[in-house]
Amino acid sequence: MVPEGMLTLFSACDRYLPHTDKPVGNRQRSKQRGCATFGQSKRDINPGIFNGHVTGPASDASPPPLSDRFLTMHTLTDDGTRLFLSRMGDRGSPPLILAHGTFSNQRSCAPLASHLAARGWQCWLFDWRGHGHSDTPRRSFDFETLATQDVPAVLRAVEENCAPLRPFWLGHSAGAVIAAMWLARQAPACERLAGLQMLAAQASSRQRSWAMQQKIRLISCLLPLRRQIASHWMPLATEAESSRLLRQWCRWNLQGRMQGGDGFDYLAALGRQQLPVLALAGGGDDFISPAEGCQRLLDSFGSPGKRYVLCSQAQGFVEDYSHERLLLSKNAKNEIWPLLENWLHQHMARSEPEPSPKQNSLLLTPTNRVTVLAESGSNGEPR
Repeated sequence: MVPEGMLTLFSACDRYLPHTDKPVGNRQRSKQRGCATFGQSKRDINPGIFNGHVTGPASDASPPPLSDRFLTMHTLTDDGTRLFLSRMGDRGSPPLILAHGTFSNQRSCAPLASHLAARGWQCWLFDWRGHGHSDTPRRSFDFETLATQDVPAVLRAVEENCAPLRPFWLGHSAGAVIAAMWLARQAPACERLAGLQMLAAQASSRQRSWAMQQKIRLISCLLPLRRQIASHWMPLATEAESSRLLRQWCRWNLQGRMQGGDGFDYLAALGRQQLPVLALAGGGDDFISPAEGCQRLLDSFGSPGKRYVLCSQAQGFVEDYSHERLLLSKNAKNEIWPLLENWLHQHMARSEPEPSPKQNSLLLTPTNRVTVLAESGSNGEPR
């Protein structure tokens, strides 16, 4: 039972949180509908919720039917957390890992994955710890936990199933940030990823208005009151989120740098990586991932083949994309998804690396980490 005083504080905070034009239900309606707890998907409570949208009019980015070429499995991280993965597409096709962001799960990436799988890509999706069908950790976690535990575990699982092909990584928001953080701690010119696509991804921007920076300060002060933040506090959220992770995001954005608990400078270390990188920023994303922060993260890479695209009307796009609509909207399906697909095809050859003893040794991981749950004809739900 949450103390009434704490709810009052968060109600006050709710007035300062970023809002969209979609109204958020009041607390009484949330109680009647049922709210997700930490590690519990809202779709388990309300089956009408799909792809990060609350019940209501159908999303204008409804996914096509899933292919019969479908696989679900679990894999273990080094700290013993079980993660849920699924695959769309043909074996032997170039692999692509799609990673969701905060307050979400892999279903937010499912429409894009289905689109790309129908066009010749082997798409792998996964749920972070504490999200979707992955294990709920006993301890709180932050970006560094995901980057040092979840990312390598997922990468190992994909390598075990797809070797010698190298996967690309496509991340929305924090789903791209954790991949960049993992790369920052690898040896120079790491070759385990063929390329990286970052949609609305940043964690160190200070180029906001004074009011928005104060909003982050207020949120940062209230976050320690809870171990996790329930999904109904955020518009369009489908999952509860780790308070520790959100506090880290607030701190980095207030300080203007991504510094690890051990003092590691993530942005500085990215200069050692040479893989192709594509970064997309939304012209209407002023709070979570401002364009300046997205470009700053991209510029940190030492890659000669990096590209930045601001998705705004001034740049010829049909709208100034918000944080969510850059991934899921009818307009995104018509002009953002083809952009991502074209970039992937331009770099497809990088998925086939030249064999080397050093690289092959990276793929020798224990096979008992991965447990296949269902294949061919599954409806995508774990049994």
